[in-house]
Amino acid sequence: MVKANDPRAFPDLPSYKQWLARLHRLGYQTGAMMFYIPFKIEELDSIYLSDSYPCRMCEAIRHARVRLLREDGAYFGKSSKGWFFGFKLHVLSTRSGQIIGAVLTNGNVDDREGARMLVEYLEEDGICLGDLGYRGAAFQTELYENNGVLFITRADIADEELKKIHSLVRERVETIFSELWRRFANRVYSRSWLGLWNTLQLKMLDYKLCHANILPNN
Repeated sequence: MVKANDPRAFPDLPSYKQWLARLHRLGYQTGAMMFYIPFKIEELDSIYLSDSYPCRMCEAIRHARVRLLREDGAYFGKSSKGWFFGFKLHVLSTRSGQIIGAVLTNGNVDDREGARMLVEYLEEDGICLGDLGYRGAAFQTELYENNGVLFITRADIADEELKKIHSLVRERVETIFSELWRRFANRVYSRSWLGLWNTLQLKMLDYKLCHANILPNN
């Protein structure tokens, strides 16, 4: 848009291929910026949220012939909305909605495996609220003993009022995915895993900067 309307503003713009090459080389720096954005004091209450969301490589009608990113690990997985082909974005956040960490896995990776990677971002013990994909006494005991993080799902709560509170608090992580999708995270047409991950990192970086009031959220 800038190039078409005012080419004098940036006379030395790279080509699209050059821009992609530079973006891929900056993947580490983008991740470092994203994970070192400071948290507000009120966010550090040792209560965390965890969830995953499918990154679809195609529409369901193309599942029988899709080949995109198969060699990079794209695979069939199932979410609450049905089958998809692609990857999973696993996110760990504070109760207020600030992203702590994120990992991108194959579409068929269990949410609990994603959680094992996410808890490595935590520097202190705490409670993590998750959906039914994180249930299981063996898994919950493992993470509590190894990482000091207690995962709680609705299946672990008997009181109906507490179940409602659990669901209400967990809505914040759904808002994170909504905000990422508002930044067109569901329209990333990368030709490689690295391109997909770097683009998602940029969108999460923008979200985190807006959440921290470093950038305006508009």
